[in-house]
Amino acid sequence: MPELKKLEELTDSVKQYLLLHIEILKLEGTKHASTIGSTVISSLIMGASVFMFVFALSIGLGFYLSALLGDSYSGFAIIASFYMLLTLIILIGRKRFIEKPLRNKIISKILETTNPTDEKAI
Repeated sequence: MPELKKLEELTDSVKQYLLLHIEILKLEGTKHASTIGSTVISSLIMGASVFMFVFALSIGLGFYLSALLGDSYSGFAIIASFYMLLTLIILIGRKRFIEKPLRNKIISKILETTNPTDEKAI
């Protein structure tokens, strides 16, 4: 009978261990999801701010160049040409300079684990 009691204690310990392990996995998953979510939202906010700045700057520069050139369209045509050239450069190098680094950053954020001996985790 003592062996049966030890077996029951062992079974209870294993169940407790598994429940705790599942809870830890849930908490780590929640941490990673919240980190990724907050990074995405803050990046979107920064992107919107940068877009508004560049948009306003482009309009101002278009008016300035138009005034320098003496007509109402040349400055905007120059700005549009610049953005078309920039778009072509980004299109050519997007896989190497945008997609691959971004994919690697997302993967590293998802797979990021905390070291139990790390002081930040405590």
